Amino acid sequence: MTSYSVYLKPDTASPTPDDEFRLVPDTKATFALLFPPFWLAWHRLWLALLGYIVVMVAILLIAISSPGVAVSYLSVLPGFYLLLEGYELVRNKLENTGWQYAGIVDAENREEAEIRFILEHQQLSERQHSANPKNNPVLSSAYQGQKTKQQFVRQPTATTSSLFPE
Repeated sequence: MTSYSVYLKPDTASPTPDDEFRLVPDTKATFALLFPPFWLAWHRLWLALLGYIVVMVAILLIAISSPGVAVSYLSVLPGFYLLLEGYELVRNKLENTGWQYAGIVDAENREEAEIRFILEHQQLSERQHSANPKNNPVLSSAYQGQKTKQQFVRQPTATTSSLFPE
């Protein structure tokens, strides 16, 4: 099972199937290792793409100035970094652009995660709706003055008052 972080669009107060939300998997970004610039462009991580290009140019300049096998291994390091931290960069980008973190969903694949997220939030909104005193007849009677706070307060008895003599 994979865990997915769920982010809601900045304008969204309560998610519905029509609202926009993003699922970010908590896995390794395999395509980021194989094709780093394309992966970064696909996820619109423009500053990270610029940083990747700068690092690769620096590695190329080091390789030109001192040829050797060890320097060629350096070219793989940015890809390994993106393999491990690629989706964390996506999460940070979403949070910095105003997307709201909504929670974590565990699922086998992305489609199942979307379904679970929508169902869980529909159930949550139904529970919040029924907990509202205006929508719940039991709670609304308490708020209409039929049951007051004084009825729920326990009156002191002789045993509790005798503990502390006056």
